[in-house]
Amino acid sequence: MKKLGIAIIGCGAISKNHGDAVLKSTNGELLYCMDIIEEKAKEFSKRYGGIPLNDHKGILADPNVDIVHICTPHHTHPALAIEALEHGKHVFCEKPMSIHPGDAKKMIEVSEKNHRYLGVCFQNRMNPTTVMAKKTIESGRYGKILSAMARVAWDRHGAYYTESSWRGKYATEGGGVIINQAIHTIDLLDYLCGGISTVTAIATKLRDTDDYEVDDSCMANFGLCNGGSAVGHFTNCYTCGKLAQVEIICEKAKIIVDQCKLEIITENETKIYTGDSPKGKKSEWGMSHSRIIQLFYNCILENKPFFVDGHSAIRAVLIVDAIKRSNGRLVRIEA
Repeated sequence: MKKLGIAIIGCGAISKNHGDAVLKSTNGELLYCMDIIEEKAKEFSKRYGGIPLNDHKGILADPNVDIVHICTPHHTHPALAIEALEHGKHVFCEKPMSIHPGDAKKMIEVSEKNHRYLGVCFQNRMNPTTVMAKKTIESGRYGKILSAMARVAWDRHGAYYTESSWRGKYATEGGGVIINQAIHTIDLLDYLCGGISTVTAIATKLRDTDDYEVDDSCMANFGLCNGGSAVGHFTNCYTCGKLAQVEIICEKAKIIVDQCKLEIITENETKIYTGDSPKGKKSEWGMSHSRIIQLFYNCILENKPFFVDGHSAIRAVLIVDAIKRSNGRLVRIEA
């Protein structure tokens, strides 16, 4: 089987999940790892392989590189993705695609013009619990969706922001809890419930701190495309937990989806299915990076559509942008 040549741009915290995925892959070979801080690239190379670089130009010039993983700060995603696509590379981009909808649309346009794949890392769509929930909902067994609730309660403050200069600033991170942590759960709410059509929200900073300027908490009321409604509660001020959950009320059941468990509650019984049980400091990232990255590689080799492409992933960008603009007013999401 053909091995795809892989390059990873950005060797910060999240890149380790990508490095692990390439090592586990049956058809990917890491050729380069690049970071503007060369020591980070060298350390990454020692663990995962690849030639360490401090500039990405050599990656784009090498015809042996088939796929570029973008694991850099949020505001750099569009320019790097577009440049790689224009050089004939497929791109697998960390979330969010961009911090502005216009840039995300440009990424899609360039990928289609150059006939290259553009994938986005919403890995929680491939959690076993999410996969089962999606199949259950689409089967129609429990009727249509009436309402839903999305909740995220994590802790992000102090060194999380001060150790990375791009975090905590609207210009470079694009926001706080809604674009960095809750965006995965917002994506799942949209994905599982058949689309979000409107939002009325308040996103603000509640902590009295100078560590960051961005939002750390948000309350939202969503209109669903099927006529139902949903609410969202998101915060980075919960110091003792790592909650990320979608609760969906159907006509005949309540379906509760989180990373480790799926519950289906009806009038007569409660069914519980267990999924992954990640542990450790970054357990909230889950264990599905390898799954989604392997699927991306397979789709390229088999010339099949990838289900988290630009058109699918831009939905979360549009919803987050609408939340930021809402300030208590109803905003419609682009179709």
